[in-house]
Amino acid sequence: MANYTDYEVEDFLHDDFFINWVQQGTAEQNKFWSEWLTNNPDKQKVAESARQIIMAISVKLIEPGLTDDEVDGIAANVQNRLQNGGREAIIRSLKFYQTQWFRIAAVLAVFVTIGIIFLKTRNNQAFTGQTDNQLNELVNVVNNTTQSKLVQMADGSLAVLKPGSGIKYPRSFKAGREAFLEGEAFFEIHKNPEMPFLVHSHDMVVRVLGTSFTVRSFSIDKEFKVIVNTGKVMVYNQHEKNTGTKSNVTLLPNQTATYTVKLSRVKKESLPVPLILSTPVAPKEFTFDNATLADIIDKIDKAYDVNIEYDRATLGNIHLSASLSGMPLDEKVKLICRAINTSCQFIDGRIIITTQNLNHNTAN
Repeated sequence: MANYTDYEVEDFLHDDFFINWVQQGTAEQNKFWSEWLTNNPDKQKVAESARQIIMAISVKLIEPGLTDDEVDGIAANVQNRLQNGGREAIIRSLKFYQTQWFRIAAVLAVFVTIGIIFLKTRNNQAFTGQTDNQLNELVNVVNNTTQSKLVQMADGSLAVLKPGSGIKYPRSFKAGREAFLEGEAFFEIHKNPEMPFLVHSHDMVVRVLGTSFTVRSFSIDKEFKVIVNTGKVMVYNQHEKNTGTKSNVTLLPNQTATYTVKLSRVKKESLPVPLILSTPVAPKEFTFDNATLADIIDKIDKAYDVNIEYDRATLGNIHLSASLSGMPLDEKVKLICRAINTSCQFIDGRIIITTQNLNHNTAN
């Protein structure tokens, strides 16, 4: 067995055992990597970067896409632009251009780097000249429709807000990450060990580092629910200053907590059937082999309780092979759009796939 503690991103991209886990994920592999990542927290970011690259490469049209020359050209073009922009120190020299697979990995890694640079620059510009009051201004979203609404927060975390629900959150998370919920929402929180995310709902507080879970907390209910899909979640009474008291509950995937309002008590239970987005189930449910786009989107709609809008007649019969497990909702949609050369928009809580850039040769 390789000494994974010495691995960097490119080493993971060369490792067949790691690649097979990302792409197929047997029960044995899931157990090994779950334990290894838990025992090696300093390597989690490196492994996650490699995993995202491999998942991105796994999404492909059944018909061949880029030629070797096109891939080489893209890589050279992007690297030239980075060097001309003074970013030569950002990208390390990669030594795995021998095959098209690894050249594509390099291209994706470069584009990810560009995105990170752009976001950091844009965020720094946005903070300039703003007062603390402006930074802490709350965004208020209320869902008065009959369908779930997608809410994208400042750090990229998502909330799928259910009908009859409302959420408030700071326009900027510079001072801390938190949201205030009335009703029900499914959350996908970006991981940030240095800044936990808090969801406040009546007397209940849900504390996470980076995970996905559902909170159901309508004011008329006598009990509130928290259901965990991935990661680890702590649930406690907000009036208890000491988070180590016995009423606090820590939840793992496929566990639920019920907060009884009258007793101010939290009870933990395991779910009888694993959730579709949970770690044991998602790799199987969101790995597609020559599936139609319609089937893939139907699966996403059902899992997240959303309604992705697209031209089913034009796009529905395009066939894809894709591994989408482990990605948040918006990344799943974006990756599909890149694969079929379309674009997506997230407008007023709606998810819309447009066909303006569609290469009609990809449709069957």
